[in-house]
Amino acid sequence: MTRVKFELPADDLNRATAFYRDVFGWSAQQLPFGYVLVDTDGDPVDPADSDGGISPRTEFVQGPVLIIGVPSIDEVAQKVAQAGGTLLNAKERVGDFGFSQYVKDSEGSVLCLWESLQG
Repeated sequence: MTRVKFELPADDLNRATAFYRDVFGWSAQQLPFGYVLVDTDGDPVDPADSDGGISPRTEFVQGPVLIIGVPSIDEVAQKVAQAGGTLLNAKERVGDFGFSQYVKDSEGSVLCLWESLQG
C-alpha cells in the first residue's frame, strides 16, 4: 500500500506558508533545507506523518505535485520508465527523513516518489 501526500510550489515560502495558515488553518514547520512541512488539520506538524509540504518552485515543479510513498524508489523508478514515464532527476537524500525522485507519468503529470528512512 502506498500513501499519497501533496507538494505545493512557491516563489516565497514564508508568504505561501502564511497564506495556507491564515486561509485554511494549516500548521507548518520550516525545515533547515528550504522546505515547509504542513498538516491540514491544524495540529502541530509531525515530521514523520505530515500531510504534505510547500517547496521552492523548480524547473519541473511548477504546479501541485502528488507525493507517493514507495518502499523502494529504485524499483519504482524502473517501473515508471518501463511504463512510458520519464525520470526528471536522480534520487536525492532529503535530510534524515528519506529520499525523493521526481518523475512524469505517461500523461506528463509530475509526481514525487518518496522513500522514507523511518520504518
